[in-house]
Amino acid sequence: MEQRKSISLIWILVKYMILCILAAGAAFLGFWAGMSLLLGSGALYAANAGERMAQEAAVRMEQEGITKELVPDLCGYVIWEKGSLVDTDLNGEALRAAGNYRENGKNAAGRFHISVKNGEKEAVLQYTFHMQLADPAWRKRIPGFEGLYMTFWGALFIGSLVLLTFHYVKVIKVRLRVLQEAAVSLARGELERPLGNPGIREYNEVMRAMEQLQAALRQSLQEQWKMEHSRIAQTSALIHDLKTPLTVIDGNTQLLAETELTEEQREYVDAVLKNTAAAGEYLERLKKIARSPAEGAARKTAMSGEHVQAELLREAEELCRVYGLTVKGDKTELPELEAVWQDIKRAVLNIVRNAAEHTPRGGQIYLQFIWTAPWLEILVTDEGPGFTKKALRHGLEPMYTEAESRPQNGHMGIGLAFAQETARLHGGSVRLSNTEEGHGRVSFRIRPD
Repeated sequence: MEQRKSISLIWILVKYMILCILAAGAAFLGFWAGMSLLLGSGALYAANAGERMAQEAAVRMEQEGITKELVPDLCGYVIWEKGSLVDTDLNGEALRAAGNYRENGKNAAGRFHISVKNGEKEAVLQYTFHMQLADPAWRKRIPGFEGLYMTFWGALFIGSLVLLTFHYVKVIKVRLRVLQEAAVSLARGELERPLGNPGIREYNEVMRAMEQLQAALRQSLQEQWKMEHSRIAQTSALIHDLKTPLTVIDGNTQLLAETELTEEQREYVDAVLKNTAAAGEYLERLKKIARSPAEGAARKTAMSGEHVQAELLREAEELCRVYGLTVKGDKTELPELEAVWQDIKRAVLNIVRNAAEHTPRGGQIYLQFIWTAPWLEILVTDEGPGFTKKALRHGLEPMYTEAESRPQNGHMGIGLAFAQETARLHGGSVRLSNTEEGHGRVSFRIRPD
């Protein structure tokens, strides 16, 4: 990175202002120098030349008589004899202005007059205060020379200001580009790259703040990396520790299944074996996620709507049996749907578990499936005391718990948050509400492919 000598932004602006003043001064001097040269060479009449010529002509007319031959080049004229108009080189508004001056002695805007009388003749000479070219031919070609001359120098002055402005904008943009590149570098996570030196003191202060941010981010990422590896190690150790009791439970349950059991006992043993196998699958997936989140990410699979409903109802019934509850399901006709059903089942069962924990023993959990293409909504209604106002606002936040009308045992803090995340990944959402009777209701809404 090119090292620039640091200067103040104020000094850059002061230089710009000084150069603008010098440009104005140069334009002013050029304007007056050019005008003086033209006036001195006789190529240009002064602005008051028309008035001077008219006064001289008026004196001669009073002495020699009123004739158009005595009218100077820079003046127009109107001649009356015995009150009648006999000669003029004016017309339109200029002629009316001369006539008004003869009658009431008042000049019109931009036009000035001198009245002359000699015997029965009367003349009005009309002139203006403008610089005009001395050569009659060029005066006809460039009738508005004064305006053109001023426009030329004005355009030259404005052009110089534009060039100066573009130059200093470029200077500032070049210095500012270093800050932009530093911001892009930070956004890309390039925390080891030198950020450079803008060369303007005020920008350098911003750059120092960005360098401090870069150092803080680098340190934060290093600490996060250490914490992540520590978490992975702890998670792996926990998974290994959980496998041992799970293996013992599974082995002993399989041995128990080989004994003579009643039909009810057989049903309980099958439920234990099934959920033990599911727990084992969760542990394997958690192990993969601990190594690599991409490796542990579940994939979408297609499943018939009837199978989805039957599976969720059966799992809910097995879960609610533990709490002494029954499950009532309201099925609907569903097409084949594609989603991460493993996560959806886990999310719905988390909602059911939360409902079961707040429903009195002997009560009922109600599952309702609603299909409004392309949306699938699963409503879980319990017979508990309902959600508080605070829970309705914060119940889906991770690790949220409260000990009010629905005392928590940790499940709302994780289970409902997981359900919300699963719904979000499927383009939907989770909504908490209460029924008219004051019981809790959770809406799990997704958009399967």
